[in-house]
Amino acid sequence: MFCVLHVDSNPFYAEIAKDVVLQNSIEYLAARNIQEAFHLLENNEVDLIVTGLEFTDGTGDAFILSIHKSKYKKIPIIVLSSRDDLSTKTTLFELGVIDFIPKSLFIDRFVPYLNNIASLDSFHNTLQNISIAVLDDNELQIRVIKDIFESYHIRNVDYYVHPNDLLNSNKQYALYLIDFILPHISGERVVWEVRQRNQYALIIGISSIANEKIISQILTSGADDYISKPVNKAIFMARLTANIRTYRLLQELKQKNLELEEMANLDSLTRLYNHRYIYDRLEEEIQRSKRYHHDLSIIMIDIDKFKEVNDIYGHPTGDEVIVKVSNALKNICRSTDILGRYGGEEFLIILPETSLSQGIKLAERLRSQVSELTYSHPTLQVTISGGVASLEDHSALELVKKADHLLYKAKSSGRNKIMY
Repeated sequence: MFCVLHVDSNPFYAEIAKDVVLQNSIEYLAARNIQEAFHLLENNEVDLIVTGLEFTDGTGDAFILSIHKSKYKKIPIIVLSSRDDLSTKTTLFELGVIDFIPKSLFIDRFVPYLNNIASLDSFHNTLQNISIAVLDDNELQIRVIKDIFESYHIRNVDYYVHPNDLLNSNKQYALYLIDFILPHISGERVVWEVRQRNQYALIIGISSIANEKIISQILTSGADDYISKPVNKAIFMARLTANIRTYRLLQELKQKNLELEEMANLDSLTRLYNHRYIYDRLEEEIQRSKRYHHDLSIIMIDIDKFKEVNDIYGHPTGDEVIVKVSNALKNICRSTDILGRYGGEEFLIILPETSLSQGIKLAERLRSQVSELTYSHPTLQVTISGGVASLEDHSALELVKKADHLLYKAKSSGRNKIMY
């Protein structure tokens, strides 16, 4: 968690700062003087120091100077003071503080800082959790980037010296850092191939050549940003952090596209695959079964006397029946089976690597379980009939027709039956 150390002898501002910091889910530490501040620094991981300028054991100027001469010199410092003259500000900025906030503007100026800190902390957490690939044929440059990542505890990184090792890898990464000048293959080509495989990845090009043509090539080939070499640690991490916003937008886009695709493929009532998608999947599974000489069977199921259910109990009850039957089918079918609502009260189940006898056993289990379902109307009982067909040498249309014909025979011979 991000941690703020507030050094101020005034308890009033200490309380205000504490409330504001904690509201942003940031850890808050308070010190009344310089000695307490160094004690807290020694025993805690502090990310930001907010300090006043007047203490019982020294001045704020002296405290800031001592920080910059210590092992804590990389911690950014913000000054919070009632002194607002130009001379004071000039001196403090020369000492290396990142900002000066007058106490009269404390809330207005400090809250945006905290919001930004919370965002940066979140982006840093994202970098620690996503998968990262670095491609650079210069092993020294690889070492530099690795040291930067290690200093920020970012260890989920794979490093590649040879472009083909990355391109031949089956792994997909959330973030790619790709050197643009590579042996035997251009970085432009690598970026293009990575983008073709993973349209939602974040890709950043790296190059020691910083002319407009190279930068333009990197971006037009599919990269999201560009970082020049030699890599500066602060700029490198700032650019990565800024690009995490792009990554999150890409992930949101990916999720929305998946949801849209799901909506297009699913029946709205049952959340089973719809007619178009289940038929497309059947054609794919038939091709796969013929290619690898695997068994394939299908089950066509129809709810018996469904028109009477609607006529006697009403369409809402009819919908209840369809949903409960579809849920029963989902619960019994295996994870490898593909289940869809083929028509109004008709279902199609695709059974990959399943023989006719295995398909018959599953169909009988389905028929038995559905006959035991209960509904909001206690007197209502529902059964199903089904037809089971195996692939043999049929096309998708022929296989469906065969199962449908068997289903018709089951219904004609009394219903609540499975024919094969």
